[in-house]
Amino acid sequence: MHRKRTRRPLAPLIALVALVAALSVLIGFRCRDDTPAPAPEATQTGNLEIADAVTLLLPETTAPVVSSQVTSQEADADAEAVEILTKLVYGEAGICSTTEQAAVVWCVLNRVDAGGGDIIAVATAPNQFYGYRPSNPVPPDIEALVRDVLARWRAEDSCIGSVGRVLPPEYMWFSGDGTHNYFRSAYRGGTQWDWSLPSPYEEG
Repeated sequence: MHRKRTRRPLAPLIALVALVAALSVLIGFRCRDDTPAPAPEATQTGNLEIADAVTLLLPETTAPVVSSQVTSQEADADAEAVEILTKLVYGEAGICSTTEQAAVVWCVLNRVDAGGGDIIAVATAPNQFYGYRPSNPVPPDIEALVRDVLARWRAEDSCIGSVGRVLPPEYMWFSGDGTHNYFRSAYRGGTQWDWSLPSPYEEG
């Protein structure tokens, strides 16, 4: 005797599948994070603050390196000129004041400016500066003074105003009495310098 199969209704099964699908969708929505991502922190480069999340790579700024245009030959000539001037000042005004010593250097430079040649040629010219001897010492204080005067002289082309001259350009000769030197504006006669320019080496 065969039993008669009874068909189960499909409605409950369909409802179960629909329920599972609905739950999956809901779980998916709940698991998704809708919180907006935080904006990146402002990037600070130097004094510039960037708040729009853009990172700028700014090149480092460095001061330009100014290469010296002085050749080794020029440097040697300059060192020789300083040494010769120092020996000249020692022989001509070693016992004088700093201002009078500076005036001896300016006297040489005045001759250079007048076309007498370069510093070495003028300072070592025969029968011009009797105090110069190659064997004279090179005292550090006189050498420092010579370098100072040379720096002031070279600054005259670009400097507005006084550079600290102690002797005007026209004074290119001098004679001494063993204690002081007396500078003149001509080889014979001329005007004797009266030291009326302010000296950067004297106080007050």
